[in-house]
Amino acid sequence: MTVPEVAHGEHLFWERVDTARQVGRTISGRLMKFFVQPTRADCVHTCTIDDLVRMLSYLPPSDWDRIDAILLRQPHRKQQTLASVWGRLAYTADFVDGHSRVLYSGPAIIIEAVNPTQPIKFGKRLSIDGIAELERLRSDGHKVDVHDKNHIVEPTLDACRTTQLYRTLLHEVGHWVDLLEKVERPAIANASSDCTALLDMFHNRLSREREQFAHAYADRLRARLVASQRIPFERQLDHDSLRHDNLLLQDFEPS
Repeated sequence: MTVPEVAHGEHLFWERVDTARQVGRTISGRLMKFFVQPTRADCVHTCTIDDLVRMLSYLPPSDWDRIDAILLRQPHRKQQTLASVWGRLAYTADFVDGHSRVLYSGPAIIIEAVNPTQPIKFGKRLSIDGIAELERLRSDGHKVDVHDKNHIVEPTLDACRTTQLYRTLLHEVGHWVDLLEKVERPAIANASSDCTALLDMFHNRLSREREQFAHAYADRLRARLVASQRIPFERQLDHDSLRHDNLLLQDFEPS
């Protein structure tokens, strides 16, 4: 069993947003488009629009320059089982509706809906990266138990929100900063630079190197925001705001 990258035509499976409700918010003087897909009864969007707006307002706008869309996505059951992620950065995306009309084109951050009561299994033998991830989840508030064959992570809504709002969001912005520092800014500073060559070098790096940069960025920003007492903050679930944005409470509250 595999999750096909391309579904129903030329677009990647996470680019199809025909069921999503659209919300626009101004953050640091820039318009951010939010696409919110409806959730299944067993899943929830842990981060509200207001949560994400508040977090992004704390970050240097230059760090998320040209990221003008965030998708709160409901993965299919098969995707959650075989290719589960907290979120992802799309260096370039074409979000399309059911008729393949482009609703947004450009860099985007995707945050996945989760089942906050579904245990997460890690193998008994973990790599260095696996051990580090398990420790990050434990520090986010997830309970971690060791069984005969697996490490079992017992999530909660609050712990999942902590992971996605204070770590995943920052991690994906970190991937974008990595691109800015290694490709876009050098190309602008030196007009003779070969942008294509810089981009090839960027994508040909080891995945672990790219991940380490994003983790380091997220850790640094998170520590700074904690020190300034900006995070953590209470979940921003305002019913009036939801109604104004034509969003459904059920997509943000566990059933």
